Amino acid sequence: MPNRLLLRLAALDGVRRLVTSASLTRPVVERFVAGETLPEAMAAAARLKKNGMGAILDYLGENVTSDAQADQAAAAYLDSLAAIAAAGIDTHVSVKLTQLGLDLSFDAAVARLREICAAATGARTRVAIDMESHEYTDRTIEAYRIVRAEFDHPVLALQAYLKRTEADVEALAPLRPAIRLVKGAYDEPKDIAYGPWKTRDAFRRLLKPLLEHNPYTGVGTHDELMIKEAIRFARRKDVPTDRFEFQMLYGVRRDLQERLAAEGYGVRVYVPFGDAWYAYLMRRMAERPANLRLFAEAVLRG
Repeated sequence: MPNRLLLRLAALDGVRRLVTSASLTRPVVERFVAGETLPEAMAAAARLKKNGMGAILDYLGENVTSDAQADQAAAAYLDSLAAIAAAGIDTHVSVKLTQLGLDLSFDAAVARLREICAAATGARTRVAIDMESHEYTDRTIEAYRIVRAEFDHPVLALQAYLKRTEADVEALAPLRPAIRLVKGAYDEPKDIAYGPWKTRDAFRRLLKPLLEHNPYTGVGTHDELMIKEAIRFARRKDVPTDRFEFQMLYGVRRDLQERLAAEGYGVRVYVPFGDAWYAYLMRRMAERPANLRLFAEAVLRG
C-alpha cells in the first residue's frame, strides 16, 4: 500500500504549488518523468533499446472533464503509435480510461480505446490499459473484455492489493488474457485493499496462475523477492521466457533493470511523459521511501 498521509498531503493546493514551482525539484522530476514531449519520450525509449530493454509510453493525465480533452489524449496516443511504427523500437503504449473520457461516457471512452488498439495493430505493438482507483475497476475490466474480443494484443493491469483481484483473475481466465500485475498505488479503503505484507502475499499467489496459464504476463515490480519468486516458478514450470517480462518504472532501480536484461530476461520500462506529471510523481513518492527522501532533499535545498 502507498503512504496514505503523503497522498493526502499531495492533494493540498499549497503542496502542489511548492512542488511544481520549485526549480530545484526539476532534476528529481526529470529522473522519474522522461519529459513533456513525445520526442523526449521516444529518445528515452531509444536509450532503453540500446540497453536491451523495451518501453511503455505513458502520456500523463487522468480524469478529463470534457470530450475535447479526451479527444486530445487519444490523439496523443495515436501520434505516439505513429512514432513507434516509424522508429521500429520495441515500445508499447499505456492508457488510462479516465484520460479517454470514462467519467463522461463509457461508450465514448471505449470507442477511443478501440481506435488506439487498431492503430497499435498497425504499429505491431500493444496497448496496456492501466488500472485506476477501485471506483473504475469494473468498468476497466469490461472495457478490456470488449477490446480483447477484437484484438489479441491489449494488456490489462491488475492490482494485487485489491482483495477482489484473485476472483478477477479467475473470471478472466477463459479469455487467456495478457495481464500486467502490479501491487497498486492508490489510497484505497482498508476494507477492500490489503496492507503491505498481505499485498506481497497476494502478489505471490497471483503470479503463479498468471505465469503458468497466460500467454503474456508483465511482472510489474521492483521487489527483488517477487522477481526471484517469478524466476523460480517459471523455471520450475518450464514457462518460456518469452511469455513474461519484468516491467519497472522510469528512474527506479536502473541497476536492477540492467542486471535482469543482461541475464537475458525481458525488461520493459514504463516511460511517462507530458506536462500532467504531478499526480503520477506523487504516487511514485508514496510507493517507495527512497523516492520520497530523494525528492524531499531537493525541496529542502531550495
